Amino acid sequence: MTTIAIKDVHQQLSFRQLTLGVTLNAQQQLNNFSFSGAPALAPALDDLLMSEKADSVYVFGAQGVGKSHLLQGCVLRAQEMGQQAIYISCRELIQIPSVQADECLEGLESNALICVDDIDHLINDMHWAQAWFHLYNKLMQQDHHLVISATLNPRTVVCHLNDLRSRLQLANVFQLMVLDEEASGRLLQEKAQQKGLYLTNEHVAYIFSRSPRGLANVLAVLDLLDTASWHEKRRITIPFIKQVMAW
Repeated sequence: MTTIAIKDVHQQLSFRQLTLGVTLNAQQQLNNFSFSGAPALAPALDDLLMSEKADSVYVFGAQGVGKSHLLQGCVLRAQEMGQQAIYISCRELIQIPSVQADECLEGLESNALICVDDIDHLINDMHWAQAWFHLYNKLMQQDHHLVISATLNPRTVVCHLNDLRSRLQLANVFQLMVLDEEASGRLLQEKAQQKGLYLTNEHVAYIFSRSPRGLANVLAVLDLLDTASWHEKRRITIPFIKQVMAW
């Protein structure tokens, strides 16, 4: 691929990924996130969003615990407060050649809040690690805020730059735990109620018995049921769930 072609790909990807409103899910709000596995995290995020001083939060946990929901919720809350904020998914950003990492992140420190999802997908590369290190320093110098997610805690995450690792360890660190089936069921019923739907314990048990594992998959089922219920003007029943999900 020619240099010009690579640059064109970079511009297209960075524009698609770093433009607000493209990747944000308006349903992923902080007020419908379950903090039951990390109750101290909610006030920590409130303090960060209200603070006029530099601050950072680092959350880690297995896939499916809601890290993306949490980070997008932070951005949406910040925007509601009139702050300039951006959500970045490193799973998508990794498509950009690492030699263009500095160019890709250039100027992002103007945001009052940056939420970086799955940073461990990038900082095992020296180019990206250095770019994030420089951006981190610029953000802190301007008293801006950073929320980061990863699979592992900052002490054990694979990072090719010790200076960046030390910065990550300065953050307020929280671990998100996988909800057990009972807690996930309660959360599913709460989210259904927010959508104007009523799920009985029987409905929840049936969904969990048929849906792929993981809270994200179960919530995706709820979204489909919500859409189908609205279009067909039908309440939720086991036969209706079977029909919509083809189970």
